[in-house]
This record gives sequence, structure tokens and C-alpha cells, in this order.
Amino acid sequence: MTRRVLSHEPQATFLGAPFVEARERDLKAHGARAALLGIPYDMGGIFRSGTAAGPRGLREASRQYGGYFFDDDVDLLDTFKLVDCGDARMVPANPEQCRAAAKTAAKEIIRSGAIGIFIGGDHSIPIPLGEAISEETQGQVGYIVFDANMDAEEDVDGELNSNWSEVCRLAELDNINPRNMVLIGIRGALNSRRQTEYLRERGIRVIGMREIIGRGIEDVMSEALSLASDGVEALYVSFDTDGVDAAYAPGTSGPEPGGLTSREILTAARMIGAHGATMFDIVEYCPAYDPSGITGKLCCYIIFNLLGAHYSSGRTT
Repeated sequence: MTRRVLSHEPQATFLGAPFVEARERDLKAHGARAALLGIPYDMGGIFRSGTAAGPRGLREASRQYGGYFFDDDVDLLDTFKLVDCGDARMVPANPEQCRAAAKTAAKEIIRSGAIGIFIGGDHSIPIPLGEAISEETQGQVGYIVFDANMDAEEDVDGELNSNWSEVCRLAELDNINPRNMVLIGIRGALNSRRQTEYLRERGIRVIGMREIIGRGIEDVMSEALSLASDGVEALYVSFDTDGVDAAYAPGTSGPEPGGLTSREILTAARMIGAHGATMFDIVEYCPAYDPSGITGKLCCYIIFNLLGAHYSSGRTT
């Protein structure tokens, strides 16, 4: 019988962390408290391609860093027994099998109890990841997403699983209440009135950039975490790189001006880490459009700050 492979070893791992295949028993045997999985998938993308190289680009960006994070005086590799599970197996021209591979590997990581760190890939990957956490959680699940775009099209020319529809697909899951879903950083002319009405009808909270500028990121995040965590057992957070202003994150599939600054997104990551999240993703990173490497570094720092704040909050001993 052929052994089912859940993930494959990359040439270089994130921060030089040990490679451990995405299997519950292997992760538990290693004592992993945080596990990274690449999902190099961009068949769900609407605009420019290149996000399939995101996992490789993030690992490359991390090569200049060590495990020690000054801000929280913590060695992330040692404290979290951080592992890199490589990439979920992608099958060319077969989106269904790609989503199934991502979902299967994600479920193994969730079952292990490690914090799941998922690197895309385009913003359709929350569809299989959302199914994974939904099926592995007995209670309710909350969802927070940072994005320039609402991604609330019920379909795109009949396709249900694009990166413009992940909010709709998650809102349809039995144990994700739309009132536990929060969209942060929304702005611009790529959002339609149809999507606005969809979100309003379902009571999904949308916090646009104008509101963030007026209130400040800390006040906004306090509300978002309260809403998304109300009565839930698990919390899933998605970081779309275009939620950040294009000046700070040019290496994205859909750069948009007027977004969050790098300091604001890192403040948000720290508040999420201190609060606690079951899993999070970083999506739409396009290394080909990141010649200076600043977007890759920012993605690394989102991970560093979220884990560092998790440790400083006393959640990791």
C-alpha cells in the first residue's frame, strides 16, 4: 500500500527549524507548540499570479534571522519547539486535490495542539483551512481577517472557491457564526456594493481604514478580538498582505494604497498573540514583486511578534 504523504520537505526551512511531516503523532513526538505549513497554491487567484512562490519566499527571507527575538527576550525555536512541515502537496491543474491536501495537513496540525502557521498561496486557502478547523472544533470558531478587499462575492462566474469568496464559504460553515467574523482594513474601489450588502445582511463586522485611522489600531483590535472570541472555542486569523499599505508591502498580488502601516499590523499581531489564536495564515505574498525583500521581512515579523507576544503573555511556559 502506498503511504499517503501529507507534506514534503523544503530545501530550506523557516528559521532553520527542523522539518517534521504534518502528522499528529510526529508533531506530538517532537513536542511542537507551533508548526508552519506552506500552501503554494495560486489557482484561486483573480489578479496577477506568483503567490505559489510565497512559502519559498518566506523561508528565504527568514534565513537572515535567528530564533532569538529581542522584543520579547525569547528564543522562538526553543520555546515553541517550532517546526516546518514543508509544503502541502499540490497537484497541477487539480484545485480539488490541492484543497484536499491543504485541509488534510491542516487537520493533523490542529489535532496535535500546535499553533498552526499557514503560508500561502492566494486568499482562497482559508476555504480548506476553515473547513479543517471547523471539523476539528466541537464548539464555535471565530474568524478575523486583515484585507483591503471584502472577498464576499458568493461566486465569480460560477466558481465558488476563488480568493474573492473565502468569507462567504467560511460564513456557510455550521460552527462559524457570521457575528464572530471581523474584516479589518477594508478600503478602495475593488469592493462592490453587492459585497457590502452581503456582509450587512449577515451581521459580519467590517472595520474600514477610515475607521481605523479615527479610532487607532489598538481600540479596533480590542473590539475585533471581543467579537470574534465571543462564545467560541477556536480563533482563526488571516493576514492578507494587501491589507497593508502598498508602500510597506509591495510584494503582494493586489497592492492597494492607504492601508495599514507595518507598525499597525505588527501591533495587531501582538494583540492577537497575547489573546491567543488557534491558527493563522499569511497569504497573497508574491516574492516576484518584492525586489527589496521588505514584504518578506514583514511577513516574518508578523510571525515573530505574534509568537513573541503569546510567550510574553504567559500563555507559553
